Amino acid sequence: MPLQIVFGSPRVQAALNLAAGPASGGTLSSGLGFICKQLATLCSVPVASVYVLEPGEELVLRGNHGYDADVLGEVRLKVGQGITGTAVQSMRPVTVDDARLIEQFSYFPQLGEERYPAFLAIPVLSSARARGALVLQREEGPFSERDLLLAISCTRGIATLIDAQHPQGANLLFHGAGNRCGRTLGMAAVLSRAIPRKRGDKATGEELAAAFKAVREEVHALVEKARAAATQPTRELEEICTTLDDGRLEERAQELLKARVGPSLALERIAAEYARALAIHGPAARRAVDVEEFLGAVAHRLSGLEPSRFRRGELLIGVHLPGLAALRGWSHGAVGAICAADADASTGVALLASLGLPVVCGVRQIFHGVGNGDRIALDSDTGEVIVNPTAAQAASWRR
Repeated sequence: MPLQIVFGSPRVQAALNLAAGPASGGTLSSGLGFICKQLATLCSVPVASVYVLEPGEELVLRGNHGYDADVLGEVRLKVGQGITGTAVQSMRPVTVDDARLIEQFSYFPQLGEERYPAFLAIPVLSSARARGALVLQREEGPFSERDLLLAISCTRGIATLIDAQHPQGANLLFHGAGNRCGRTLGMAAVLSRAIPRKRGDKATGEELAAAFKAVREEVHALVEKARAAATQPTRELEEICTTLDDGRLEERAQELLKARVGPSLALERIAAEYARALAIHGPAARRAVDVEEFLGAVAHRLSGLEPSRFRRGELLIGVHLPGLAALRGWSHGAVGAICAADADASTGVALLASLGLPVVCGVRQIFHGVGNGDRIALDSDTGEVIVNPTAAQAASWRR
């Protein structure tokens, strides 16, 4: 009988690639992305992701196959939050055939996860402690026991990679385009784009209207405060007010509510609708960023949750900088901001500049090495950003 060399299917090749492991010398995200890609082929899923457990009980998306690369580092959950956080908290696999129907689902508009509602989340363990989670997603469930066993078998390699290459505490230098408002030192506060559901789907039409009204009143008060403090007129404040006063947002939410769509899900859908409608309209696309932030604030009100809180001395970090987030951050003592996107992609950049706060934009790789609480030195005159500066660097920044 002749010897046969097995070339096999893409799944066989993916298994061989997994056995060989990622190339040495790469970043944590590239190594985890390699594993996600092979696992997606093995399990026939369009999306595979790895969340890394970082300080502050925060799960950060560090590896992915199936979504755009710019979501890495931006998508963050707390342990116990959402399907992924529940898997880490319980240290057991968690699965659901349609995440859109459960209260625990945390919606991130930038992912568009409604396309892949079937979830399988598996804790990544190392010496009986959680290091993160592996998540598989597809259009329909259920996931089989075979999928579960294949995914679990890969978590040992993921844990080893995380243990060897965890980015926390690294001293990193990035460059972008600054607004020439000087230097600052601060602690990173990564903006969350999650739209919460907790208790929100039990709200009535009257409660939904009250939530819209409360957020509008809060933001209008912040706008007036910013107008008084701004060093120069800024049309972005008017853009923010235009978004707040757009009655179509509330009308659309009430329409969906009457069609028996839960209030939280209605807000998710509207955010996605605006993102799709405005994406191709150049400068007008930034309005979708403000719409998403506004609807997220309404969802927080409905859920009985506090909106994102900022502390004095923090630097706002985001792909974009929505006007509402910029206003809240400034009012609580934020000292600047860093954006992965260009300056004209969101209203909050020009707004902070008018208030005299330094901002650096176009820092594409910022999420590859920054986490909440990291110390950052920012120079908006040169566009230089140092993550976790040394004592000597920090001292030079103060001169």
